[in-house]
Amino acid sequence: MTAAAALAGLAAVLLLGPAPARSLGRLRVAPPGRVRRRRRWPVVVGVGVAVAVVGAGWGVRALGWAVTFVVAGATVAWLTAAHRAAAREHRTAGECAEAASLLASLLRSGQIPSQALATAAEDCAVLATAAAAARLGGDVAAEFAVASARPGCAGLGRIGAAWRVCQRSGAPIAPVLTLVADALRRERQVGAMVEAELAAARMSGRIMAALPFAAVGLGFAAGVDPVAFLLGQPLGGLLVLIGTVLTAAGVLWIDRLARPQRGRP
Repeated sequence: MTAAAALAGLAAVLLLGPAPARSLGRLRVAPPGRVRRRRRWPVVVGVGVAVAVVGAGWGVRALGWAVTFVVAGATVAWLTAAHRAAAREHRTAGECAEAASLLASLLRSGQIPSQALATAAEDCAVLATAAAAARLGGDVAAEFAVASARPGCAGLGRIGAAWRVCQRSGAPIAPVLTLVADALRRERQVGAMVEAELAAARMSGRIMAALPFAAVGLGFAAGVDPVAFLLGQPLGGLLVLIGTVLTAAGVLWIDRLARPQRGRP
């Protein structure tokens, strides 16, 4: 049982992975999808080897419990990592909207674009790389396009597009960035409404995860001891494994359905 719990912890660590790098070089290594695919194979190989070792050394029953704990631990780790990533993306999208609004305000006040960008970058970290490019005489619009590939930074792509169009045409950038900031603010309001509507679906997933424990409590209320059967009988262990797998699949499916689809602008 101790080895099974250790396997669950190993799966959680593998799924959560290392802390995200903050350097620009690491941000540009690969697209997010490729990074996720690259991180999956160590999880599969590590968990598979560990479960095989437990099964070979402790028997089929221990293997069943190991798989049960791994499935439960991996599901919790996956959901935790997904929710943390969604929260980071949500915060970053808000910072992009605030950055666009601040930059438009500075430009309307009469500052030149490079100076306004440097000033806005002091309060909005998402503008730091573009401000550095402007300071070094680089392509600011291209830097915005690169930064927009990061999760939650799609709004920077719109700022970069406005920057490029105005730079090439000679049109004033302040009115265009004001329109971009207004559009990003409206998208944030719509996103907040969507998140509120999806809260009920997420609650359904939490209720589904709690139902097996409620069933055990109902068994005790009826005067039987379901824990003794589930932990002491081979059939009970098999039912626990099947129930854990089905519950994990249901919770992950509901979480997937309740996740808003964010398209690129």
